[in-house]
Amino acid sequence: MAVMRISAARVNLGDNRLDDAILKDYGETLVTANTSTSYTIDISTGNAFSLIMTGNCTFTFSNPKATGTACSFTLILQQDGTGSRTATWPAAVKWPAATAPTLTTTASRFDVLTFLTVDGGTRYFGFTAAQNFA
Repeated sequence: MAVMRISAARVNLGDNRLDDAILKDYGETLVTANTSTSYTIDISTGNAFSLIMTGNCTFTFSNPKATGTACSFTLILQQDGTGSRTATWPAAVKWPAATAPTLTTTASRFDVLTFLTVDGGTRYFGFTAAQNFA
């Protein structure tokens, strides 16, 4: 097991775990793409996705962390220049009051959503963070 020392702190990632971390500044990998009619959000590639909807899209979520580990991602959905695009969510997504949000359909506008799973993707809790950005 290798131990890496940074300043006076000890970092041991031999078990893929970082304990008692204090982060001053960090970033998350941003995945950008156009969606077409279907799109798989592969959580192993990043935790933030900025997607331009070029058609009505059916989403699939893949590769969450295992049960017992909280795993979340942020989704920025932008309408293309045409607008009126809709989303179909995986059945595993649970929305407040069992109602998925109505996306902003104005051309070039975007919405921000957040998803969280703690059971390896059996259920994702979906949250509308904000809507109708210009």
